[in-house]
Amino acid sequence: MWVISFRDPLAKGVVFALVALGLASGITACRPAAKREGIREPQAISASAKGTLELWANGEAFVREGLVSKDGWALQFEHVYVTLADVTAYQTDPPFDPQGEEELRAKALVSLTGPLTVDLVPAAGAERVLLGSLEAPPGHYNALAWRLVPAAEGPAKGYSLWIEGKARPAKGEGEGIPFVLKFSPELAFVCGEYVGEARKGFVQAGQVADLEATFHFDHLFGDGSLPPEDDLNRVALGFAPLVKLDPLSLEQRLKGGSDPLVWDDLQESGTASKTLLEILQNLGHVGEGHCRASSDRLDRTGS
Repeated sequence: MWVISFRDPLAKGVVFALVALGLASGITACRPAAKREGIREPQAISASAKGTLELWANGEAFVREGLVSKDGWALQFEHVYVTLADVTAYQTDPPFDPQGEEELRAKALVSLTGPLTVDLVPAAGAERVLLGSLEAPPGHYNALAWRLVPAAEGPAKGYSLWIEGKARPAKGEGEGIPFVLKFSPELAFVCGEYVGEARKGFVQAGQVADLEATFHFDHLFGDGSLPPEDDLNRVALGFAPLVKLDPLSLEQRLKGGSDPLVWDDLQESGTASKTLLEILQNLGHVGEGHCRASSDRLDRTGS
């Protein structure tokens, strides 16, 4: 059985491409060899007895269609880059409760190598982005984990989350003010079963199943369609605090007479950054299902 611990960080950059079934052996780099005594190696499973598990990322309609922030800004998104590593699906017994105290106990797992940078603003007509497909032993994959890490290359290099778009007052007109929001924290998310209109993660031999890492950006910007006193809006940051928008320059900004508004958390410190980190830890979900988030890396050890 695999036990997922949140206490001891892994070395940076370690990625996995693992399949384990039954009582699986641990990763030798994570524990002394003496502890491996009595652990059976996983039995080989023929390809014909396996199925396929697709792993997806979804920014929801907020990203595809835009949203109105809690402070009255209509936001349209052009690119939302996230970089994910160690995207791992688990069969857990007992079911993992991200809101509880128990560690995740897995009897099987499959994992994508990485890191992978994807744009959550998909091509026209698409609702989500495929991270990868894995050959997987049959069973119910009822937990999903990943790390949000800074990109090593590409348009979001150096940042784990890059949001680019245009903003205008919700009651205004025009194309709006271009903005770029850049976030660098490395976060680990370990989530329970997918929650949505249909249950997911049931792999059968010769069949295709799927799981989804879902990102709820209303936790960051709030939702202008909800009352200000709504629990979501009370903890969300909104848009204006991120870019420190000066009302005196608003008219000039809307006329396109200035550079894009930029937030770079590498240049920020203090209360705002601490609040932002807490918000980002609530970004990851599995549909409407919750995740346990940490700014520490995950440690995977056999037991």
